[in-house]
Formats: sequence, structure tokens, C-alpha cells
Amino acid sequence: MKRRTRHATRSLFGLPLRRRPGTVRMSVSQVLGILRLSGSSALTIGLAGLMLIFIGLLVVNFVGQVMQSARLEGQRAALDVEVAQMQATNTHLEGAVTYTESDVYVEQVAREQLGYARDGDIVILPRLVAPTPAPTPNPAAPPVSPATVPTTPNWQRWWRAFAPAES
Repeated sequence: MKRRTRHATRSLFGLPLRRRPGTVRMSVSQVLGILRLSGSSALTIGLAGLMLIFIGLLVVNFVGQVMQSARLEGQRAALDVEVAQMQATNTHLEGAVTYTESDVYVEQVAREQLGYARDGDIVILPRLVAPTPAPTPNPAAPPVSPATVPTTPNWQRWWRAFAPAES
């Protein structure tokens, strides 16, 4: 069986080997005595404590940087989406400007809003009839029979109104 070597920290601080597991309770005077036996000075302990504090600050700073990086990455992703939306809107608006500067749009506005027509177009002007006063009901008038109602379909009456037969 191999013989175990002594642990480095036990030999550094001059502690006896631990033979059984358990908790070690030491008073302040025992700790100071151990430090005196191992040859550690207050300057060494102070430097070790200062280094531990410095390492702790570095760890805290690193964690803060990682969190800030994650937050900035989220903001960048949101801004990328916003830029894509603005580019789509910009493309749509550029298309609308190109259309409004074209001859097709000018002709459409001239026809719809200004009432212009091209050479060769047939212009249909509605005939405005002056309204006639409503007849007063005559109580002695006979009721209208269904035989007097026109039986021609509505589309034929419209056809005759727009394209009257030449006779």
C-alpha cells in the first residue's frame, strides 16, 4: 500500500495531519499562534487579503460586463427589427413617389378629379331633369293594378336609356 504524502497546506501552516474527519474549531489565539509558527507576517496576510479583494472586484466587474453585453445585444436585435421595418416603409414610399411622378398618375388625376377626357373618348353626360312637385293623392283615384306595372326587365330599361334605338 502506498504511503500518503502530507498535504501542502498542512505542512505550510504547520498543522498536524488530520486522522479523522470532523470540524476544526479554532480560536483567534490559536490562529495567530499557527501563523507565528509558519513564519507568516502581517504584511503577507494583508497582501493576501488585498489580493482576494482585488480578485473579487474583478469577478464582479466581469459579471457586470457580461450582463451589460447581453442587454446591449437585446437592444441591437430590437433596433435591427426597427431598421428593417423602416426600410420596408421607405421602399413603399419610394414606389409611391415614382408612381405619382409618372404620366399614368397624371392622366388618372386629370380624368377622375378634373373631368378631362382624351381624344376619341366618349363622354356621357347625365341629363338633369328638374324635379316635379309630388302629386297630391286623390282619394277618388282608382288603385294601380298590377297589369299597368312595366314588365320589361330592369337591365333592358337601362340599355334603352344609354343606347336608345335609332328610329
